[in-house]
Amino acid sequence: MMSISSLNTTAALSIAGPLIVGLTFVSSGVIKAVAPHVFRTHLSNLGWLPWKLIPAAVVAAAAIETGWGVALMLRTAPQVMIPVTIVALVALTGITWWSVRSGRTTDCGCYGGYVVPSLGESVALNAAFILLLLITPVVGGSTFGASNWKLIVAAVAAVASGILAAVGLETLKKTGNFLIDTSPLKVGRAWRNRWGTEISDEGEHLVSFLGPDCPHCKQWVRVLNAVSQTPGLPAVTGVVATTDEKLDEFVTSSGIRFPMHVISQSLMNRLVYGVPTTVMIANGRISNAWTGHIAPEFYNRFRDAYFPSSVAASTSAASAPAL
Repeated sequence: MMSISSLNTTAALSIAGPLIVGLTFVSSGVIKAVAPHVFRTHLSNLGWLPWKLIPAAVVAAAAIETGWGVALMLRTAPQVMIPVTIVALVALTGITWWSVRSGRTTDCGCYGGYVVPSLGESVALNAAFILLLLITPVVGGSTFGASNWKLIVAAVAAVASGILAAVGLETLKKTGNFLIDTSPLKVGRAWRNRWGTEISDEGEHLVSFLGPDCPHCKQWVRVLNAVSQTPGLPAVTGVVATTDEKLDEFVTSSGIRFPMHVISQSLMNRLVYGVPTTVMIANGRISNAWTGHIAPEFYNRFRDAYFPSSVAASTSAASAPAL
C-alpha cells in the first residue's frame, strides 16, 4: 500500500510539471498577443513564410500557445497533452538551434525580449521542461468527456489572445501606432544596462540602435562619429542585433569610431520599432528619443558645437550696428 508521503509526492509532481510548463506557454502566448510586432519580425527573419501570411501565423501562435498553456495548467487530458507537449518542445528546440546557428535570428523569439536566454540557456530550459513533464505521474487524469469546462476555458483564452494579437497588428498597420506600447524607452525613465549598454549616472550619453543592413543607419553613423569626437557633446554608443561577424563587417564598412554592443533581436524589437532610433540620456535618465537622423532640438546644439565659427559669425552679424 502506498504511504501518505508517497501519495503527497505523486500529487505534487502531477501538478507541478504541467503548471510550470503551462504557465510558461501562457506567458509566451500573451507576450505575442500584447506585442505581436516582435514575433512578426522573428518569423520574417526565419524566412519560412511569405510576408502576407506572417500576421496570420503570429495570431495563430499567440492563440495556440495561450490556449495550450491554460489546458496544461488545468491538467486537461494529461495522457494526451503531456506527450504531445514533449514532442512540441523537442521540435521547438530543434528550430531554435537551427535558426540561431544559421544566423537567421539571435535568440528563440519565445519571450518577446522580456527574457533573453542564450542558445545554450534556451536548450537547457526546454530540456528542464521536458524533464518536468517526463517525471509527471499521469494520475487522476481527466478524459475529454469529463473536462468540458477545462476545454472551454482553454478555448476562451486562446480566442482572446488571438483577437488581441490580430487587433494589435491591424492597429499598427492602419495608424502606425501600437495598441499597447511595450517599449520601456520612455522620457523620464531611468536607463537600464540590460537594454544594451552600461551607462553611468553622470553626464550625457547618446545610445543609438542601428541595423547593419539599414542604409539610413550608415548615413547616421557619420553624424554619430562627429558627435563622439566633438568636445561638449554627449558620449556615443551603438547597439545592434546581429552576429559578432556581421557586427565586425558593419563597423569596418561604415567606419564606426564609437563603442558598439550586441543585443538579441527580440530585445531590439521590443525596445525600438525602427532604426536608427537614438536615445539621449542625461544623468542616468532618458531625456529624449527619436527615430531618424537627428532630432530638431539636438540639431542646433550639434551645429553650434561642430561649427562654432558659423555661430560666431551669425552672432557678430546680429550685433553689428546698422549703417
